[in-house]
Amino acid sequence: MSWVVLREIIGTLKKHILNSILLLLSRLSSHRQKQVSSSDQTEAYFYILMGAFLDKPKTEKQNSYGVAHGARYAVASMQGWRVDMEDAHVVKIQIADKPPFDKWSFFAVFDGHAGTKAAQHSAENILKTLLETPQFQKVVEKMSDKKNTMDKEVIALLEEGIKRGFLNLDAKMQERSEQSDDKERSGTTAICAIVTPSHILLANLGDSRAVLSRRDKDIIGTEDHKPFLPKERERIVKAGGSVMIQRVNGSLAVSRALGDFEYKSVPDLKVTEQLVSPEPDIYAIERNHKEDEFLLLACDGIYDVMDNSELCDFVQSRLRITDDLSSVANQILDACLSKGSRDNMTVILLCFEAAPKVDSEAVKKEEEWRAKIAERVKEILAQEDAKSDGRESFDADHVMQELGSVVKSACPRGVNFHAARTVVDSILSQRQQNQS
Repeated sequence: MSWVVLREIIGTLKKHILNSILLLLSRLSSHRQKQVSSSDQTEAYFYILMGAFLDKPKTEKQNSYGVAHGARYAVASMQGWRVDMEDAHVVKIQIADKPPFDKWSFFAVFDGHAGTKAAQHSAENILKTLLETPQFQKVVEKMSDKKNTMDKEVIALLEEGIKRGFLNLDAKMQERSEQSDDKERSGTTAICAIVTPSHILLANLGDSRAVLSRRDKDIIGTEDHKPFLPKERERIVKAGGSVMIQRVNGSLAVSRALGDFEYKSVPDLKVTEQLVSPEPDIYAIERNHKEDEFLLLACDGIYDVMDNSELCDFVQSRLRITDDLSSVANQILDACLSKGSRDNMTVILLCFEAAPKVDSEAVKKEEEWRAKIAERVKEILAQEDAKSDGRESFDADHVMQELGSVVKSACPRGVNFHAARTVVDSILSQRQQNQS
């Protein structure tokens, strides 16, 4: 069976599955007595929109990099298979001019769904909204009295201020939506990090995730907000909703988010008691400068195909062969695409003093492995060129499938086979340029 025919079959199956889901939700909603039933078909429609894919992925990457108070960082984002790019991100090396904020940095990733507005608006306004809270303003006073020391009182203020800031941002977004003729229906997850000289504060809302790698220590990671988790399901059911196919009302895959106001309209309930809550979980982590290696903030397009441990192992292996953080971040996206991620992808990599350093032996082994990859890819290309009919859909996915056991077995210890995707993409890109 040809690759083209296989893709057509997959596309047809996908359409049938989505239409079946829409029909099922429509029938279920007709039997409900609650007001939420009127939105089920709309939710199913958005599910279909959110499930729309391109014929081939957009692999062009957007990059930025720099240094934030001694820590190097890089950002990489890629649209991938999705019809639209709905991710947004923020990097602010100095969150404000006045102490202590002049020594603090802010990083965030927003993974939008059902449109781009919620993610873009959140990225543009989150930091300003946090700094405007009474709690953040009080931190300036408290830390001035304490000679910039972050004690439990200051951390408690920050935790309260971050939560208040998220709720304020969501309320302002809803107010703007209600005043507009075109009601905003998009939503976004959020994963944010405030990095201070002594602490890292993480704010998590939805299923984007932060992961902190520590030398010879357990990985620290945030917990996703999924509807099927007991504490999330309990709130959803109390608000008159349901959890079907692991989604809120059978449609939304996250149980906390900014926006998504269709799920925040149950009368007489606080915003934190609605089907979808805008309240983040906060993690306050004391920094260990001798052990903290790197911090990753990424959307679920990454974690759908790599768990925390695999991702950290991958980054560690890349840092041992290059100090180019943009290259490392790009290789994360390439590997996740190769492993089957169908979503937009954005990752922020922040490296601390204890991060792995380039190792000459690791570099040598990597170069030898890449040479074998290049040799095998050229063989595959020659075989394809020899075919009289050619292959219209011949692409990196096919090459990765064809690389075979020889290249896999030659993969250096500790290196993920899907790191080969970057090499494959480079060779195919050069081939395309030569043919044009």
